[in-house]
Amino acid sequence: MDYSFLSFCVGGVLLLVAAFMDAREREISDAVWIAMLLASLVFLAVDFNPLMLFTSLTVASVLALALYKLNFGGADIKAIFAIALLFPRYPKFACFPLAGIPPLEIFVLSVVTNALILGISAPLTLFVANALRGNFSPLMFLGIKVPADSLRNRKFFRLMHAPPAPNAPDAKSAKCKYVWGGLEPSEEYLRQIENAAKRGIVKEVWITPELPFVVFLTAGFFTASLLGDFIFMLLSALQ
Repeated sequence: MDYSFLSFCVGGVLLLVAAFMDAREREISDAVWIAMLLASLVFLAVDFNPLMLFTSLTVASVLALALYKLNFGGADIKAIFAIALLFPRYPKFACFPLAGIPPLEIFVLSVVTNALILGISAPLTLFVANALRGNFSPLMFLGIKVPADSLRNRKFFRLMHAPPAPNAPDAKSAKCKYVWGGLEPSEEYLRQIENAAKRGIVKEVWITPELPFVVFLTAGFFTASLLGDFIFMLLSALQ
């Protein structure tokens, strides 16, 4: 009996819960991953293929190591292993995935590559949003410009510039140096920016939102399940 649709429903619901938690609080309860582990054990008990499971976990280990080296979070790595365990086989049900199963048939690989490709849309979205507001700058692919006095009302962002020097006499001398990777909005930095805003030296600042990758992994899961592997689809279209 093929349990692909049932595992898709279970995995989809749990990943949506994880994505919601990650987007809202940047923290995902371990209960989500434990539930996926227990579900995977149930499905493996009725449909166990040692070779597929080994291949899925091996690929997941390589992907997790790569993301770890790139400073991705622990939740992202847990999600990858949870998907690899729950889906050692590429899920196929009804007419899905619409583009067919890719030759490698490693579902977790398709999920991660789809997620990374979808992640590329973030800079494009920022560019469009900035262009519509008239905020043209080399930084428009990386962040957004916001009022300097609104930072305390925002969550999950990094400052794209170091705050102006406290002794800057005017706006012309208030040099805001771009910092690669951004700065954590510490209390000291926020206070410096607020003081500069009160003095009229700084009105707006550039920030970059911290986007939770589990959200993109969840999108990668649904697109890989329902549409197919993006890279495979592109290669097929080019043939």
